[in-house]
Amino acid sequence: MERVNEKYGWVVYLALSLLWLVVGLYQIFLPRELAVDDVQLILNLPLGDLEASSPLAMDFAFWLYGSLGLLKVSWSFFVLAITLTGFKKGEKWAWYTLWSVPALLVSTGLFNTIYIGDVSQMLQWVPILSLSLLGLLLPYRKFFPKQPRV
Repeated sequence: MERVNEKYGWVVYLALSLLWLVVGLYQIFLPRELAVDDVQLILNLPLGDLEASSPLAMDFAFWLYGSLGLLKVSWSFFVLAITLTGFKKGEKWAWYTLWSVPALLVSTGLFNTIYIGDVSQMLQWVPILSLSLLGLLLPYRKFFPKQPRV
């Protein structure tokens, strides 16, 4: 008999993929709101000053935000497809493949920390990283049972 955490552990990854879908769409259609804090943090400049001094740089930044948003949308569909097929059924390949999610989150946090030079860039990834690990570890026995299933 399956426990609740084994039966519904996939819901964590369903929620994460839908969250990434929303974040990606937000990043595609509203890049200006995201750029305000990032420009201040990285360049130590208000967004308006950067826009006034280099409109082409702002166009490039908005294009980059949109491209990263498209990447997040495609990533969310990738995670969603794996979650609703193999992971939900308890197939080991899906469990191993979804380890790419925490790997991506850790590498993104490390990249941001090294590039910006502020450890808080890593700390902001801890909650979603914890959720992704929880989603992998809750249904662990579904993928690796103590006794073989009959």
